[in-house]
Amino acid sequence: MVNSSFVNDDSTIAAIATAAGMGGVGVIRISGPAAFTIAHQITHLDSIDSHRAQFTSFYSNEGQLLDKGLLIGFKGPKSFTGEDVAEFQLHGGPALLQSLLEEALSMGARMAKPGEFTYRAFLNNKLDLTQAEAVADIINASTKSAVINAANSLKGNFSLQINNLLKKLIDIRMYIEACLDFPEEEIDFIEKGQIKSKIQSIQQAIIVLQETAAKGQMIQDGFQVCLVGKPNVGKSTLMNLFSQEEVAIVTNVPGTTRDPVRASIALKGVPLNFVDTAGIRETEDIVEQAGIKKTREIISRSALVLVLLESLDEADDYLKQNILQDECNVIWLLNKIDLNNEPPHVTDYAGQPLVAISAKCGTGLDLLEEHILQSFGLNHLEANEQLFSSRQRHLEALKQIDHHLNTALDQLNQPELVAEELTLAQKEMSGITGEFSTEDLLGEIFSRFCIGK
Repeated sequence: MVNSSFVNDDSTIAAIATAAGMGGVGVIRISGPAAFTIAHQITHLDSIDSHRAQFTSFYSNEGQLLDKGLLIGFKGPKSFTGEDVAEFQLHGGPALLQSLLEEALSMGARMAKPGEFTYRAFLNNKLDLTQAEAVADIINASTKSAVINAANSLKGNFSLQINNLLKKLIDIRMYIEACLDFPEEEIDFIEKGQIKSKIQSIQQAIIVLQETAAKGQMIQDGFQVCLVGKPNVGKSTLMNLFSQEEVAIVTNVPGTTRDPVRASIALKGVPLNFVDTAGIRETEDIVEQAGIKKTREIISRSALVLVLLESLDEADDYLKQNILQDECNVIWLLNKIDLNNEPPHVTDYAGQPLVAISAKCGTGLDLLEEHILQSFGLNHLEANEQLFSSRQRHLEALKQIDHHLNTALDQLNQPELVAEELTLAQKEMSGITGEFSTEDLLGEIFSRFCIGK
């Protein structure tokens, strides 16, 4: 269940900040006005130095030694949360960490909710909302590219662009509203203020930002790619080639794959979830029919379908008419070209790209990879292109901003309506960074964090 809100109070919160299970090192984080007091009680140190690691012992409330490790104190506002923060770094045994956490809770701290440390950082202006989301994105990133993009967001790349556009938008709106409040006779202030060109300039920047944000979301979330074809056409061989390990059984017996086989790979930094499906053919076998039904369901949830053929003479009408859906994003693969000594090549098939490959020999894989990225618009990523992690709510907000700017441009002869549309666009922009956000939205975002973050 999503937590809709946090308690905005001056309580001190505590949680284990490292992953569950045994580890070499475990971390307990405490934040709030009583953080240093609790740290004093647990460590028995005479003084706690801010921003300095101190080797110390950790004791229970009864004076029993629990462990030895490091205490790092951060005096607010120079801390992650903007509050006083104490972090205990000790051995990572679950029982030890839980025991020490319970000591902190018995001394006045309360258990932190998921994401509450980052939420407090947001409330104390240490992070804006896109930067807070980037913290979770770094944790959840599955490729190096996704980590770099999230780090760019955490650094403020996305926020900076939004804030620059927001300032320009506010300047235009204030100019229009000032002219409406203090009109000068016979002066077309809309034209004089170059309002049209200024709005168009912001709109063009929003369009570019939409494209960049979409790429960032693709690299953060990844895609599902489904392998489809008749039995023994080479789907499992191709699956193993991509994953570079034998995740799917390969035999000469048709119909070996009955249940979907999955593997996650990174293709030039883009996370892809490959699904090898049961071979498709017209059959009366109940088990095979169940597998084919499952394949249809997987296709409906896939961003890309790779359809393998052994020859162009197969005329896969059954596939086209009964399995593939009209809206499917498809790349056809002519496999086993090694049998005819054909070179890898790309051509058109049924209005869609066809890549000739040999999964067994690994030839044509580079062409296929290029077309997979091309199908998502990611084949021309520049090495120096500054992407950032993005979420669906960002894309929706950018779409709404573009809509309001379009409407404003259509109503330039009615300045009052222009000002209203710019106000709505401003509200959407402010929502991206969290300057204007509902409690429900904040609860939705931060409650998806892990406890201790």
